Amino acid sequence: MNNTQLAIQFFVQIAVILGACRLIGVIAARFGQPQVVAEMIAGICLGPSLLGMFFPDVQAMLFPWNSATRDTQSYLFPVAQLGLVLYMFVIGMEFRLDVVQTEWKSALAVSIAGMVAPFVLGMGLGWLLHANTELFPKSAGVVESSTFIGVSMCITAFPMLARILHQKGLTGTRVGTVSLGAGAIGDAAAWCLLAVVLASLDNHPSAAMLNIFGGLLFVVVCTF
Repeated sequence: MNNTQLAIQFFVQIAVILGACRLIGVIAARFGQPQVVAEMIAGICLGPSLLGMFFPDVQAMLFPWNSATRDTQSYLFPVAQLGLVLYMFVIGMEFRLDVVQTEWKSALAVSIAGMVAPFVLGMGLGWLLHANTELFPKSAGVVESSTFIGVSMCITAFPMLARILHQKGLTGTRVGTVSLGAGAIGDAAAWCLLAVVLASLDNHPSAAMLNIFGGLLFVVVCTF
């Protein structure tokens, strides 16, 4: 594709995505579901799980993908990530640090409570999968496999939580701030643990520690 064709295809994709989100959003609203849930469903419908399975030619025409050539998928993904980052930046600007300072114990308690059950159940599921399936690579032991599933089950859809709270007008309130704080604590801990597990599978645990330290340094720089 040349630049003109790429631009046309890109804006057609944006129009299709936004149109599907609005259409499914109207249907979801009748069932009391927030817009972000409709957008997630729209993504599944337009992806290989639904459109690509039943109408592969249409899916390939709308969202062509070829790693060897230039196509709009190479531009659509970074644009989507940029939109997500900017949206989370807006949420962060409305985050009430004064509420967190007084309610940090509540946020920590909610975060721990929300992680214990999925972690324990995920560990059990990982043990069963490791013992009865070939899902994991041979280099992964039962501890790494179980921990991987357990930690993965603890990770939340944090941007979805933020979007739902923002749409419901709960951003900046006590319950909204505690919910965001709990989600942030849980996700940060889970992603750090997941990084350690994945790095240990490659026998490079120091790489995970370096990334975790870099993330903490980034937070400190942004804070001060």
